[in-house]
Formats: sequence, structure tokens, C-alpha cells
Amino acid sequence: MKFAALAFSCLFSCLLAFSMPANASDAGTFNAMMVLANQGDAEAQYHVGMMYNNGIGTQQDRSRAFEWFQKAAAANDPLGAYKLGCYYDGQGVGIVATDQDQALKYKLVSAKAGYARAQHDVALLYDRRGDSEEALKWWKMAGDQGLPGALFGLSRAYSAGKGTPRDLSLSYAYFKLSQLAPAKNVNEMASMLSKPELEKAERLVSEWKPQPTALTLKALSGIRAAEEHLKVARNKVF
Repeated sequence: MKFAALAFSCLFSCLLAFSMPANASDAGTFNAMMVLANQGDAEAQYHVGMMYNNGIGTQQDRSRAFEWFQKAAAANDPLGAYKLGCYYDGQGVGIVATDQDQALKYKLVSAKAGYARAQHDVALLYDRRGDSEEALKWWKMAGDQGLPGALFGLSRAYSAGKGTPRDLSLSYAYFKLSQLAPAKNVNEMASMLSKPELEKAERLVSEWKPQPTALTLKALSGIRAAEEHLKVARNKVF
């Protein structure tokens, strides 16, 4: 109980000390998050890594960000694992050597936990390796969450018949859902379909709804997710 009270006191002090000016609130969040991270909180370790990575509440320091992502991944935080995979996938130039096997290893952790961008990245990594069926599987998972790049990847896969039988109707539907192409390109694709194929595709488009996971929504929340994590930590102390 004494340890918990002390931890909360430190958290509260950090937040209070930086709660007034605009940018100072980010510094308060960073300092409070460091308290949790140093106590072994895996999600806090990820948030500290992101704050170092982006220079939020502290000076940008990608070397330290990498170290915190390593700690978060070792503690089984899926978003920490994703960012560690990103560093191995080329974002860590000057910090760590690019290693596609390590990138896939860590991004798979996050993809299996339900993070859409990790699923899309895993699909790209499998596609580079020529494993079209595995790539399609992960693009489908990310596409179901509404990630535009994954929907476009699905469109390309169905158009080329990579990892699946060729299906221009599905290719058109995913192409339109991705919203990554000009309207004239969408119309050109539509003109290549028979009337039944176009009706099938348009029905899929009209009935489709993205279903992002809680993990994807957390990742998209950025600093708000960090602030929410601090609130949860305070409530646990009480």
C-alpha cells in the first residue's frame, strides 16, 4: 500500500508540475509516463518510446525511443512490438541495421493482436517474399478494419489473381472502398465489369462497414491514449 501511494504521489506531482502552459501538459504526461515505465508498465514503455520518437513532451531522441520499444516488446506490448518492427524495417537507420526477418517477427506480434497497420505491413512483407496467400490473409484482416492501403492491396491481389482466383468484381469493390484513386479510375474499372458483376460489387460496397479493433483505435488515438493510460493507472491506485 505504501508503494502504491508513493507511486501515485509521484504521478500526481509530475502532472501537477506541468499542467499549466500549453506544451507543458505534454511534458507532464511524459514525466508521469516515465514513472510508470520505470515500474515496468509495458504500455507506458511504448508511450515513452513514442514520445521520444516524435519529440512530444521531451526532446526527440530516436535511440532512446528504440530502447523503450525494445522494453515494451519484451514485456509483450503489441504496439511496442510494432514500432520495434518498424525500426528493423528501415525506420531505424543509424540506430539499428535493417533486418526483414526481425521486422516480420515483431510486426507479426502486433498483427496477431489486431493492429490494422501491422497487419498491412505483414502483408507487404509476405508479398515481397512471394507468399501471396499469406499476404492476402493479412490484407483481408486489415482491410476489414478499413485501412485504405490494405483495401488497395486487396484490389490488386484480386485483379492479378495473386493468392486467390482472379475476381474483377471484388477488385473493383475494394478499389472503390480504398478511396485512394480518382473517380475516373473507378469509372474505368466499372466499365470493365458485366452488369451482374457491377451489381455484386456495388452491393458489397454499400453494405460494407469498417470494423477497427480496440488496439487499432488505441494506436490512432496517439497522445490521447497515453493520457487515458495515466487516468487508468491513477484509478488503480485508488
